[in-house]
Amino acid sequence: MRIFLQCVLIIGLSATAAFSIYFFHPDRPPLYFDPQQLAKGEVEIEKVLDWLKEGEVVWIDARPAARYEQGHVEGAFLLNEREDFNALLLPIYSQLANRADLPFVVYCGSELCLASKRVADLLRNRVGIADVFVLKGGVKVLKDQGLMP
Repeated sequence: MRIFLQCVLIIGLSATAAFSIYFFHPDRPPLYFDPQQLAKGEVEIEKVLDWLKEGEVVWIDARPAARYEQGHVEGAFLLNEREDFNALLLPIYSQLANRADLPFVVYCGSELCLASKRVADLLRNRVGIADVFVLKGGVKVLKDQGLMP
């Protein structure tokens, strides 16, 4: 009986400590999954359409070159990490640098595709572009809005 009480006490103290740390941590994640909530650095198509009404957006296609050739958003640049990122970046670097004050929107094949997140991180960290966003929904939402064939 004594061992049981000690185990209950240890579990109770551990749970109290864990919930206390979680409650007071400034960057704590939600305790539940909300599919409507945007991840850090994500943007919805409605916001992008607002940006397009106000001015210009720099589109980055993070899909493989073969998919890019089949169809992409008008004016989109091809950048992905499956092929040589630096080789793709070099010819368009000056064009991207001249537009660094505009929002960059990176998209890929689907919402589950991680390529757009990786390319967005590379643009932030290697190229130094601050306003880089990943389009939530990928190619599907672009086709639904008529932005892509």
